Amino acid sequence: MAAEVTQEELQAGRGYEALFVPALFAPWCDHLIGGAGIREGAHVLDIACGTGVLTRAAHECSGHTGRVVGLDPAPGMIAAAREVEPNIEWILGSAEELPLADGSFDSVISQFGMMFFQELRKATREMYRVTKPGGRLGVAIWHTIDQNPAYRDIVAVLEEHVSPEAANSVRLPFSLGDPNEVANILSQAGFDDIAFETKSEQATFPSTRTMVEVELRGWLPLFDIHLSEEKIAEVLIESDVKLSKYATPSGKAVFPTTAYIMTACKPE
Repeated sequence: MAAEVTQEELQAGRGYEALFVPALFAPWCDHLIGGAGIREGAHVLDIACGTGVLTRAAHECSGHTGRVVGLDPAPGMIAAAREVEPNIEWILGSAEELPLADGSFDSVISQFGMMFFQELRKATREMYRVTKPGGRLGVAIWHTIDQNPAYRDIVAVLEEHVSPEAANSVRLPFSLGDPNEVANILSQAGFDDIAFETKSEQATFPSTRTMVEVELRGWLPLFDIHLSEEKIAEVLIESDVKLSKYATPSGKAVFPTTAYIMTACKPE
C-alpha cells in the first residue's frame, strides 16, 4: 500500500530513528529474535515496526532465503524505514486489517507496538490468522510506568510544562503493564504455549535534556503536538532539575527500563 508522506511526517520518522532507536529500542531486538525463533529462511512479519530496527534485525537473521515484512500505520515511519533499508518489504497498514494472506509467516513479532493497537483483540486475531500452523509469536511490552520511573519523571515534566495531552502520549506506551491481561487476549485469539519473561535493559541518551528532547521532537509530533523552538528550549531548561538524577559523570543519561517478552505458538 502506498501513500503520500508529508515532509513533517518524514521528519518525525527520521527523528524517531535517529534519537529513539539507538538510545532505547535497539537493545531489545535480540530478546525478540530469540523468543520468536527466527532463523535462516524464516518468513517474518514485524507489526507496528516503526522505523524498522527490529525488522532489520529479523532480515539479517533470516538471510537471503527468508522473507521479512515491516508494517506500520504511520506513513512517516514507513518512509523513514525505507530510507534506512530499501531491501525490506515495507507496508503501510494497520494491525487490525493486515493486508496479508492466511498462514503466511513462521514468526510474527512486535516490539513495543501492541499498546498502540486501536482494537487489541481484533489485531491479535489478525496476528493469529497470518501465522503459519506451528509458527511463533513474539512481542515486547513495557511494564507499567511506575516500574519505569524515568518515564514517570518525563511525564511529570510534560504535564507541568507542555500539556496533559503531551503527558498522556508518553503514558500510553506503558498501558499494557499486566502480562496476564495480554496472555488472556492471546489465548482467546487461539494461541497456546503462552509464556512471558521479564527483561531489563539500560537506556542511554547523550544527556538528560536529550531524554526529553526525543519526546518533544520524535514522539509528540506523532500525536500532532508540535512545539516551537522557543518552547522546546524552555522545556529542556525546566527538565534539568527533575532529571538530574539520571546524569552520569560523563554527561550521558543512563537509566534502567523494564518490559516483558511474551511468546506464544499457533497450534499445528
